[in-house]
Amino acid sequence: MFSKNFFKDIRSIIALAITTFILLEGLAFVIVVYVKKAEINNYLSITSPDFKTHVDIANEHLTEISKIFYDLKIDNPTIANIMYKASKTKDKEKLSKLRKKLLNKLLITYKYMHKYNVRQLHFQLPQSISFLRFHRPKKYGDSLKNIRETLNYVNEYKTSISAFEEGRIFNGFRNVYPIYKDNKFVGTVEISFSFDAMQEILSKIDSTSYIFMINNKIVDTKVFKDEKVNYERSEFDGYDYDKNTLKNTMQMNLEEIHKINKLILKRVEAKIKKGKLFSIYYKDKNIYDNNSIIISFAPIPNLNNDIVAYIIHYKFGHFVDIILSNIHILFALLTLLSILLSILLSVLILNENKKRKVIYNLAVHDALTGIYNRHGVNEVLNQKLEEFKRDKKDFSVIFFDIDFFKNVNDTYGHDMGDYVLENIVQIVDKEIRTSDIFARWGGEEFIIFLPNTENNQAVNLAEKLRKLIQEHAFSNITNVTCSFGVTQLLEKDTKSSFLKRVDELLYKAKNSGRNIVINN
Repeated sequence: MFSKNFFKDIRSIIALAITTFILLEGLAFVIVVYVKKAEINNYLSITSPDFKTHVDIANEHLTEISKIFYDLKIDNPTIANIMYKASKTKDKEKLSKLRKKLLNKLLITYKYMHKYNVRQLHFQLPQSISFLRFHRPKKYGDSLKNIRETLNYVNEYKTSISAFEEGRIFNGFRNVYPIYKDNKFVGTVEISFSFDAMQEILSKIDSTSYIFMINNKIVDTKVFKDEKVNYERSEFDGYDYDKNTLKNTMQMNLEEIHKINKLILKRVEAKIKKGKLFSIYYKDKNIYDNNSIIISFAPIPNLNNDIVAYIIHYKFGHFVDIILSNIHILFALLTLLSILLSILLSVLILNENKKRKVIYNLAVHDALTGIYNRHGVNEVLNQKLEEFKRDKKDFSVIFFDIDFFKNVNDTYGHDMGDYVLENIVQIVDKEIRTSDIFARWGGEEFIIFLPNTENNQAVNLAEKLRKLIQEHAFSNITNVTCSFGVTQLLEKDTKSSFLKRVDELLYKAKNSGRNIVINN
């Protein structure tokens, strides 16, 4: 026959096993959520810089193409001579003839450049005055000095520069070169590419989808009024789409991309405003059959390193779908493991509780003297300080250490040093109340917290302890003394200020000859 205690133990184990299973299953869920988040974030953290690297490579490639055109077709005496003559006259008729001559000279070249997605071939006179826009030959003579930082840069430093920038007509990944005639600066030429050119390069890396958007404040400020039709508002606050980059020839349908943008808006708007490089993943049963989609945002800086545009990349996240599938398998395995472990853990938990009490007791008490250690007294102190704030009771502290304790260790050895520490604890223990809190604060430092004790009472106790220690016979050691700091807790005190004040008082006692009590 089984005893009642047996069935009671069985019921306890079953109850604990169920509780343990619930806890383990909860833990399994937390683990799965954490692993899912960590794995996806790790993948996204790789995706973002990879995408940015592709953008940078594409941009460098475009810059190399512009340099080739510049070296082969523009950097020659004929072009330099035209620009030189144009820079030396204000006669409109002469300027018109020179402009026509330059147009005829490079028109075939410009048309050829279009095969490489060159959007703008634009010549400027010194001081950033537009001389000839091949993409808008009838628009000239306007100053770009406060519009185009790249032109300002080349005019000032007389060296080439590459940067993204909005213009009066189009934005572009611009490459601006100085033009010289007999070593004299006579103007600048810009060869710039639209996002189309970059998109073509990026699409060769992977057949995915890209769109481009630019800060609409810059568009509103810089672009000619009649050219603003090239832009439309995006779903993202503060940004316009460059219409020329919106194409339905990408892997993803443009209409679906707009849907995605509306749905992810709240998740990304804060990061966009901060100009972050980042990637997210998105799933929706109504978009591409619930397939994961990775959306990466690459910020585009201008010459001043201000973020003025974004390239957005969309691709199917097949790897994320694999991660999610593995996560489901992991959760099933963890659930099974929880069932198997719950019974075993229920027994272990019962034993562990007993061990914890022992470990905790060791953790909060000093191994040598048996009184509280610094960690243990901190926990008690927090509670006592709360009681003081609530009940407005007196609360004082005595902080003391052994004078020249290092000499004791050096002269008599560490065993004798331990003997001194233990004896001092015994002296203090006999004089304090059970409600007082006594702790070894560190090395040879001790602290006593005195509830319901005003400052004068604490000083009297400290003075008594000082005399008892001074008069105590520590084996063959003579002149063992202690220095004391005493203070009372003030209403405005924090734990930090309270301890700092008594520490300063102890320091003052040590610097005032030692073996004394200093209070305030």
